[in-house]
Amino acid sequence: MSNSDQLKELKTAARNIAHAKRIKHVGALEVVAQALGYPHWNALANANKKGWRPSPEDLATAEALVLAENPLISIDTDPWSALGADRFEGELQGHSYRVSTQADDVRMWGRGWELTLPEAPLAPPRFRVTDRRLRANPIDGTDFRNAALDVASGWRKLVHARIASDWPRRSTVPDSAGRAEHPLGHGVSDIWFCLHCDRSSTGVEIAANLFHCPHCLASPLDIHASPWWLGAAAK
Repeated sequence: MSNSDQLKELKTAARNIAHAKRIKHVGALEVVAQALGYPHWNALANANKKGWRPSPEDLATAEALVLAENPLISIDTDPWSALGADRFEGELQGHSYRVSTQADDVRMWGRGWELTLPEAPLAPPRFRVTDRRLRANPIDGTDFRNAALDVASGWRKLVHARIASDWPRRSTVPDSAGRAEHPLGHGVSDIWFCLHCDRSSTGVEIAANLFHCPHCLASPLDIHASPWWLGAAAK
């Protein structure tokens, strides 16, 4: 493998990390460089000019960083195969729980309780008692709720990383003019309108909420570059 190919692999890993974390590529380059023992990417690039070359272990480290950020890889990945069955169940403060994802919402549940974290980053968690016969339901305790939320939030982070990796780059990281690309229709705009609530959002706001309306949490299907449904009133 040539030197340029080796650096290209590191840059590709950084690009994949940037996609998954929804950050700028330059920030992901720093992540890769620091994992390889350099304070920043410029230091790594300068070392390369002086003869340093990434070893197979370095390339494996970079790839491991990608997998750590986005173990689900893409929408076609089987979560059970990617993560292992043991990641879908566990014990929290002495109480067993299970986790699943349904339409990219995270659902976590145990005896007598359930927690749902919707796909939209701004959507609040939903706690629900599923068996009122229990006298001591762990979901009634603040500490347990917070601990369960930590577990579910970790899962939602994985879902978000997979979504961001599947979508066009500008759908999650707007360009310098604040324009974001719709992940479904692929239109580009710095202002977006919600068919559900009629309110507008900037490209930065809508991208941060994974193209769900920041105001009413409507899905990307309800987000449009113009309020065409308002007709003359929108002009």
